[in-house]
Amino acid sequence: MVATTSLDQIAYPGSDQYSAEQLAAPGSITIDLHGEPLTRAVDTAYIMFQVPDLERQKAFLQDFGMVVAEQSDTRLYMRGYGPDPYIYVAHQADKAGFLGAGLAVESEEALQKVARATGVQIEPVDGPGKGRRVRLTDPDGFLVDLVYGRAVLEPLETRRESLPLNLPHQKDRVNHGQRTPLAPSAIERFGHYVMMVSDFDASWQWYRKHLGLLPTDVLCTDTGRPVLAFTRLDKGSAPADHHTVVLAAGPEAGYMHSAYETLDQDAIGQGQQYLKLKGWKHFWGMGRHILGSQIFDYWLDPFGHEVEHYADGDVFDSTYPMQYHLFDRGGLWAWGNDVPDAMRPKPGLRAILGIVFGGADRRKMMQEMMRAIGRKPRPWLK
Repeated sequence: MVATTSLDQIAYPGSDQYSAEQLAAPGSITIDLHGEPLTRAVDTAYIMFQVPDLERQKAFLQDFGMVVAEQSDTRLYMRGYGPDPYIYVAHQADKAGFLGAGLAVESEEALQKVARATGVQIEPVDGPGKGRRVRLTDPDGFLVDLVYGRAVLEPLETRRESLPLNLPHQKDRVNHGQRTPLAPSAIERFGHYVMMVSDFDASWQWYRKHLGLLPTDVLCTDTGRPVLAFTRLDKGSAPADHHTVVLAAGPEAGYMHSAYETLDQDAIGQGQQYLKLKGWKHFWGMGRHILGSQIFDYWLDPFGHEVEHYADGDVFDSTYPMQYHLFDRGGLWAWGNDVPDAMRPKPGLRAILGIVFGGADRRKMMQEMMRAIGRKPRPWLK
């Protein structure tokens, strides 16, 4: 894979705040793509959380567009309207938190190869749909399940086709109005998740080795330092989402958000109205991202986890070259409201001490990132 630097792809109002030298910095320091991975993940499977109140979480997720697949006193499994037996699992616990995620591999042989290389035994997958997994732990302690053999279910009935748009030069919708229901935005699948990591290089190397991820877009500070990677699944000639796992350098490791694909922007818009009707807390959107191009809308679940509806995202096959861009707050979205201040990392005491005593290079990295996040690229937005 050849890496390229594409500055014009993320030109936006406010990018003129940078010098020519700063704009040219991305790509001057590259990330390592050497070495053959143990296996290649080929799809998302599920995401895992713990929460103190399963019933309240279930109520939110149903309004968000999921359906109960199975529930016990200690676990809640939620499915989408697609063929996966479940895409979300919540464990009963005293404290809310992110546990990890599961991704599918293409064969039993792939699963066995990982088991042999890591020394981790293959075990049954919990919950409906059965299957087998190798449960790994990433460098920051989050679970990564590699799974194979889960059941493929019949999709649930919902609106399956997006209504055609009438363009100025092409009117395909005749004698038919756009009438979408005020209802939850029916989720088809778990699409991606974003994490802050305590050591960007170590985490990237681990996820590359164990999942075979390909970097689609890498964001760098104005000194050229890579600090965020949008990575996709390597499915060969088959298209894959722009990103499935996003790794972002941060003051400490932690969950940032997870995203769930729905049909189109009308489904997202009506879903937003429905969630507001139900009294849940809106976070950011609607808007369109730049990298990935998704129409998006962000919400907070009852315990403060960011979750995203999205539609109309970019897809790429394995031939698409890695791109380097400037890390900047304005590069996160094309239109919509400004990124909420609440989306900025809020390091705890342990993280602050880690930055202070973590050496000059780590302090410099955090200063570069906070300088970029602090810039207001669209001063007319409040």
